[in-house]
Amino acid sequence: MVTLLTGEFDKKNGLDMSAVALLFDNSPYGVAIGEGLSIIYANSQMAEILATRIQGVVGHSMKEVADYLEPPEKETAVRVFASLEKGNLDTSGGIFTIRLPDGLTKSVRVTANAIAVGKTRYIVAYATDVTQDQAARTKLFAERKAYSVIAEAALSTADIASLTQRVLEGLTESLGFDLGTIRIVSEDKESLKLIASVGIEPGGTPEEVRIDDPHFLVARTARTKQPMFTQEIARTKESKDRMTRAKDLGIHSLIFWPILGSDRELIGVINIASKVEKMMDEEDRGFFATVAGMFSTIIERRRTEEELLESQERFRAFADNMPGPVFIKDHKSRVLFVNRFMRARPMREQWEGMKPEELFKPNHAEKISEEDQRVLMEGPIDRIQSFSDTDGSARTYRSHKFPIFREGKPPLVGGFSIDITDRVEAQRQREEARARAEFFNDLMAHDINNMHQGIMSSLELILASKSCTDEMRKIAESALQQVNRSVSLINNVKKFSQVNREEITLEKTDPGLSLAAAIETVKQSFPTRKIAVETNLRVGMYCIMANDFLQDVFYNLLHNSVKNTHQDEVRINIQSCLEDEGEFLRIDVEDWGQGMDDRLKENILVSLDDRVRRVSGVGLTLVKRIVDIFRGQIAVEDRVKGDYTKGTRFTVRLPNGC
Repeated sequence: MVTLLTGEFDKKNGLDMSAVALLFDNSPYGVAIGEGLSIIYANSQMAEILATRIQGVVGHSMKEVADYLEPPEKETAVRVFASLEKGNLDTSGGIFTIRLPDGLTKSVRVTANAIAVGKTRYIVAYATDVTQDQAARTKLFAERKAYSVIAEAALSTADIASLTQRVLEGLTESLGFDLGTIRIVSEDKESLKLIASVGIEPGGTPEEVRIDDPHFLVARTARTKQPMFTQEIARTKESKDRMTRAKDLGIHSLIFWPILGSDRELIGVINIASKVEKMMDEEDRGFFATVAGMFSTIIERRRTEEELLESQERFRAFADNMPGPVFIKDHKSRVLFVNRFMRARPMREQWEGMKPEELFKPNHAEKISEEDQRVLMEGPIDRIQSFSDTDGSARTYRSHKFPIFREGKPPLVGGFSIDITDRVEAQRQREEARARAEFFNDLMAHDINNMHQGIMSSLELILASKSCTDEMRKIAESALQQVNRSVSLINNVKKFSQVNREEITLEKTDPGLSLAAAIETVKQSFPTRKIAVETNLRVGMYCIMANDFLQDVFYNLLHNSVKNTHQDEVRINIQSCLEDEGEFLRIDVEDWGQGMDDRLKENILVSLDDRVRRVSGVGLTLVKRIVDIFRGQIAVEDRVKGDYTKGTRFTVRLPNGC
């Protein structure tokens, strides 16, 4: 349809309006033609773009039509139109914002040309609605900026608190929001701690919100792990109680989005809000989901890096405080780390990155490289090494070298050394002291035994003399008994020295044979006593893992029975049997002596190290020590239960079988 100021369909001032209508009425673009300062033609598309009727355009001045534009753009449009009309400008173009009656805006791309028809100059304007294109460009620009913020965060070396603050500031600015927060789950996973905020006054939001708090949207998002994406809070179905704070802040649009880790565990919640309504669609949700996912990856990685750094610092602190060398090398023996002890060595300060051939002489370097490869192939090794201290003194170290396997990466070689100089020196001094003690013990035992032989010979001569009176005989027998006790004591002390000094080896042993030898020996030790031993333990009945010390066990038990029997005739009963389905051989040694009360029983089998008043000689202590070496047990009780005066029973249990 052609609209003329005069309403006629013919030429006007040289312009064929019928041709104009035929050309532009059905154009997909808005078209308007101006003559002087008035609009003489506009098609329906132009009227639609301006949200008015054609009559609202045609016949009006340019200044009136420009009223549809935002104030700053209105002045620009009028100025450009005037320049085109006066011939100062032939063509012009740009994007203008039109304010619509409902308060919304529309973006319009306008291109204007000046043409002359005869002596008349006309202005032809073409308009296209680019609102959606502009919105898409704006959104694309905002998204690019937001992605740039995330990319910068990914490359940042800042700590998590600084990093989250930068991300939040970048997102609110690039997306055009007014305020926001980021909260991180506490270590006990019961609350959300504020770590970053934008547009909120200090104290304007709680520093910590419990996840189970029903009054906070952020807690609701944390519990459900579901985002909240609200374009206008007045239209949301969310609890009014939770929306009160948002309304008090004048918020219209808001986003709460859970930050989830790779295992779907909650890391935190990001929240941004706008004080004006924001157009948000599914594409915006997808974009924000991507941003939140990328951000969660960054936080997880940064946490891992911080934990790794903390672990490295702890390891370095531990290694640097070790009193000996600590090192880590790669699979080619190149040094990756040494502790402070090694860095302080006089021979070298620089270790890292060096190979054995750069640190040591050729032969030593080759030996170290071969040893490293053996560790990687065969496993850990231990060895004793000596180093010179900073003062030049020699120190002895026990060195441990081991492989460090890593998934998907070449293995490493680790090692550390412990200073055992003082231990080695103390051991050397102990061995020297033991050797001296054993020397003097053997020397003294030899000399005392020689004296004993002389005394025993004299006493035996006295007892054999026909002139020996009964009184003298009692004195001589008592003296001979004391000498025998002294000989037994010396022998037991020597046995103790052997038991504690030697590396005890257990071998197949016949307990019947050991008992028979012990019975014969104890009878020889008391030649004047009548000793009757009854036993069911015979040679060849059993085989156990023991050694020659088993004979000393039997001898000392028999000796104790003889010593504690005051009658002329000594009666001893020894019975053996298998217990626990043949696992143990039990041997009971019973006598009819004077017995011992309960107090004596508690202390009679104590070791030399036990701090109690000793009530027995070295003999029974030696028995306890030997039985322990045989991995057995020994106990003492009354032969007649409840009456200790009727004699004693010793029970020995030893592992059976060879």
